[in-house]
Amino acid sequence: MKSNVRWLGKLLFLSALINILIELAARKSLTSLYTYMRNGYLIFLLNTIIMLLPFTLVFITKRKVFSCIAISVMWIFLGVTNGILLIFRTTPFTAADFRLVKYAVSLATVYFTWLQIILMVLGFALAATLLLFVWRKAPISKDKVGYRLGSVMIIACAVTVLGATSLSMKTGLVAVHFGNIGDGFRTYGFAYCFSNSIFNTGISKPEGYSNEAMETIKDKELVQDNTFALLEGTKPNIIMIQLESFFDPMLWKKNPVKHDPIPFFHQLQKNYPSGYLNVPVVGAGTANTEFESITGMNLDFFGPGEYPYKTVLKKTSAESVAFDLKNIGYSAHAIHNNEATFYDRNRVFSQLGFDTFTPIEYMNNSERNPTGWCKDKILTGEIIKTLDSTPSPDYIYTISVQGHGKYPSFEYYCQQIGEMDEFVRSLVNTLRTRKEPTVLVMYGDHLPGFQWSENEMKNGSLFQTEYVVWNNMNLPVVKKDVEAYQLAAHVLDMLNVHEGTMMRFHQKHLKDKNADNEGYLRDMKTLEYDILYGDHEVYGGVNPYPTSNLKMGVDNITIDHVVYNDSNVLIYGNNFTPYSKVCLDGKMTETTFVWPQLIIAKNVPEHKVVDSEISVWQIGRDKVPLSEAGTFRFKAEE
Repeated sequence: MKSNVRWLGKLLFLSALINILIELAARKSLTSLYTYMRNGYLIFLLNTIIMLLPFTLVFITKRKVFSCIAISVMWIFLGVTNGILLIFRTTPFTAADFRLVKYAVSLATVYFTWLQIILMVLGFALAATLLLFVWRKAPISKDKVGYRLGSVMIIACAVTVLGATSLSMKTGLVAVHFGNIGDGFRTYGFAYCFSNSIFNTGISKPEGYSNEAMETIKDKELVQDNTFALLEGTKPNIIMIQLESFFDPMLWKKNPVKHDPIPFFHQLQKNYPSGYLNVPVVGAGTANTEFESITGMNLDFFGPGEYPYKTVLKKTSAESVAFDLKNIGYSAHAIHNNEATFYDRNRVFSQLGFDTFTPIEYMNNSERNPTGWCKDKILTGEIIKTLDSTPSPDYIYTISVQGHGKYPSFEYYCQQIGEMDEFVRSLVNTLRTRKEPTVLVMYGDHLPGFQWSENEMKNGSLFQTEYVVWNNMNLPVVKKDVEAYQLAAHVLDMLNVHEGTMMRFHQKHLKDKNADNEGYLRDMKTLEYDILYGDHEVYGGVNPYPTSNLKMGVDNITIDHVVYNDSNVLIYGNNFTPYSKVCLDGKMTETTFVWPQLIIAKNVPEHKVVDSEISVWQIGRDKVPLSEAGTFRFKAEE
């Protein structure tokens, strides 16, 4: 017993020391660390005992030294990772980031030099070697392990940690949900917040959730549905463009760039509906602003740092603007000049009701900026092509990528958004030549990943971008600040379109001059829970939004004929891109893109071609097949 007590004291000291190192890595300042520990000593103690819990494994093992070192390495790895991420983005490291590992690997060369990557790999190898060495060389206790007493110690520590955490939550010492996740980590410490992100996911069941509660919300909180009264028989094309990291540099008080890099956007703001847009993320997290603007759902009710694209939307469909507008005769499309599988959009967009999705794998003539991101000017042609692909009115949700970090300098960032502004000008001028009524909504998804503070912003916020609604329908020039989850409802309300549960819910609130914000948030959470996790009471008990049959690209990729010549397989067809790959009996070959009507598989022996099934797949850099252009059976006589 005395031995266990001594070990407990050592572990508590070790946990406190590692806690200090982790917070120093995050705050990068001894002064900030001291202020945190002085003002929040109880929170520091809570984080220390949370970190202590895994160390209690030493009570039931003979390899006590190895266990301590291994668990220390684990905590330090998490803390160092958090510190590194905070250099490149404002959002701290959460459990949700483990779901994004494959994307992080693909972006490694963007944010790190090859020397840095090599050093990190060597660091992992060194840590693994160290653990193996410690496993072999560290002393092994010769005393008999008291599993019963050790288990009691572990249970006692677990009860203490859970009790202290629960009490801290109930008394308000720490928060359960963070409106600003960066502030949450700074205020409540890494260990608590990271642990919270592991166990706190999804939307918790609201108190009083029932069929009666949903009926009350339907009766009192929703604008009447099935109305469309802009112009008789007129349904405009609705295009939403989420501009990557697009931000007005003039809002930064320390802006060193004297010229205006986005003059056309500023011109639109003066003459069309516009305002500030409150977004849920800063520096990163494009998919979460996207989620809010497509679904009308508030991300605050989910777990800290959670990406619904990686959790609930992987297994359930959800009402969205796409589904809502399809109910009144629209076709729904998504466009993104980046890889289809990023954030699993190639799967998620079918859960959100889109008919087509055109990622970069289905585009030709793309141009890259110096850091490797596709320039946004390619989107003008893709949007026009999509508008021309259907006779019905279109809802097109477009995600740009040119403004993505890492930025060599702020001047470089301004150059990129300047080119994005030119893209906006080109698109607007092109749409002006068309006779169709059109509404074009443009906004930034989040601020760029610079180390800024709220005090440096003229608008006093790191969570505000701007939006503007260009249109050729003479809509009133309304100036209104909205949340990302309210944006679509606000625009549709200007068009007198009241379709969809979340849209009508927000429209009712936006119209209410005496709105009860507390009740609004409470009912919003109840609606979101019912739609995503509950019994679909708002729909009468059945989810009326089945997963759509998502088509990749709007153009059909086809094979017309195949020619074999001197170890080369020439595939003639239509709408090929540099991502088109020739497959023989399902195996991808080395493929050369010549032009949209011709691709070539080189160095293929004749015996592998004869009687083989030849197909063309669109395959991204991560080797995930997206769609097949059909098959062709090559005969010997050909």
